[in-house]
Amino acid sequence: MATDIIGALGAGSGVNVKALATSLVDAEKVPREAAINTKIDDQSRKVSGYAALMLSLQDVKTAFQKLNDKTDFSSAQASVSDATILSAYTSSTAEPGRHSIEVKQLAAVQRTGMGSFATSTTALNSGSALSVRLTINSVAQTSISVATATPQGVVDAINAADQGVTAQLLDTGDGTSTPYRIVLSGPMGEDGVFSLSADDETGTAKVDTLTFGGATAAGTITVGGVELEVAAGDSAAEVATKVAAALTADDFLTGNTNRSVVDNADGTLTLNWAKIEDGDATAASFADTDTTSVSMTSATATAYVAGSAVSTLALDASNFQEAANATVDVNGLTLSRSTNVLDDAITGVYIDLLSVAVGTNVELRVTRDTTTITDNINNLVSAYNLAIADIATLTGARSEDEADVYSGSLKGDSTVSLIKSQLRSMLLSDSTTASGTMTAFRDVGLDIDRYGVMSINATTLSTALTNNFDDVVAMFSADTNSQTEVGTASRGIAGDAIVLINDLIDSRGTIASQSANATSRISTFEDQIAALETRMASLLARYTKQFAAMESMVGQTNTMRESLKSSFEGMMAMYTNK
Repeated sequence: MATDIIGALGAGSGVNVKALATSLVDAEKVPREAAINTKIDDQSRKVSGYAALMLSLQDVKTAFQKLNDKTDFSSAQASVSDATILSAYTSSTAEPGRHSIEVKQLAAVQRTGMGSFATSTTALNSGSALSVRLTINSVAQTSISVATATPQGVVDAINAADQGVTAQLLDTGDGTSTPYRIVLSGPMGEDGVFSLSADDETGTAKVDTLTFGGATAAGTITVGGVELEVAAGDSAAEVATKVAAALTADDFLTGNTNRSVVDNADGTLTLNWAKIEDGDATAASFADTDTTSVSMTSATATAYVAGSAVSTLALDASNFQEAANATVDVNGLTLSRSTNVLDDAITGVYIDLLSVAVGTNVELRVTRDTTTITDNINNLVSAYNLAIADIATLTGARSEDEADVYSGSLKGDSTVSLIKSQLRSMLLSDSTTASGTMTAFRDVGLDIDRYGVMSINATTLSTALTNNFDDVVAMFSADTNSQTEVGTASRGIAGDAIVLINDLIDSRGTIASQSANATSRISTFEDQIAALETRMASLLARYTKQFAAMESMVGQTNTMRESLKSSFEGMMAMYTNK
């Protein structure tokens, strides 16, 4: 129906009714819409401007954070008079000073070479499994089982055991038929002295047979270091029984499942010496019976047999570097350390010993490194000036460049003026932790010109850091570390500045609140645009309907006129006979 109406427009008067209706609506709509869009654009630019302002202030906050803790000022540097003897570096706890150091001996690890083998896979112990035992600083370690009885197998087993000694298999290239050697390296220092023993796990246990005579008189006899009483007239069997009981209760057997005593009930004992180590077969003597009252004879039935290949590992060992502690005089005090890195000789200073120089005193100087703190203060000046420049751009004239969404975006904004004033006041006010001659930022050379631009007098700053360093630290940081923002204690210039800026840029802060208000107004204006579009669409429909009705009336009038005209013309023709 609407299409028919539109299609009929203009049929009577010849006027473009559709264009007329649209023009009338646009005449009302366009200026209203433009005005609202201008408001939307202004608020959008404000949102962009607030975002730019927050970024600038964040940079200022970051600069202040590098001046907030006393450790930020505690940078020190170390220098030595002879870098070939030692080197040094500092931590934040180092204090300025001069120190005299004499290196008398370097710490060293024990290095032991053992064996000579044709290849890395030369069979040891006839290829049968074996075990090795490390003894470090006189303490025997857990036995290490070597499943692959080769030089490489021994190396792998020792390293896998991780008992503090490392092993390598080296090809010496000495031109012999057996160039391979096992090289062991122990822990650093004198406590790292070690030795290696081996057990072939195939040797035959030693068996002793003890034969006793009867007791001719009462007395005390000693067998294998064990004392016991015998009575006159005790038979050989009785003596043997007493000896067996005594040995069983003694350390000879207690806790040692590798040894046993068998009472044969005939005046003889059988002693079994199970293998533990190569030397275990001769660990005790049984030739010390008091023969004045009891006779005893000992006969060895079998002897412990050690594997020759394993014995070579132990017997052929030679040290080509002895374990040693570092010995160094620090300010006249002799220190002995198991390492060549001294971290406790001078507070906050780490010393690497490089070479021995007996009789040579190396001067180690620890000085304050003011370069970092100077750079941090200069970076703050730069960040502050950039923020002031950004504020000037945001509150200045709007750029003609449509792509520039920042310039002039916050012109006339009282919040920005207040922020600028707060920043200036923050830097010019006295510190809440003023100390000595350092009461405010100006005492280290700060100056702010009438345009708000900050500068630092380099000479004044250097003098303050040299002569009043601790006061500068207190003024900026309150001589504390990591103060919380919710605390009540004074924070110094940096801490107070950080709290202030956080109040401005926090998600619930002043700037975020202003940005949220602008965003809300944008939403309101967008709703107004939508409402305007609805009203204008309704107005266009109304105008179109009205003009269509008018056009219809004009058409009817024209039809009637043409009909009357035709009638008059017909009548005139009748009267004029034409």
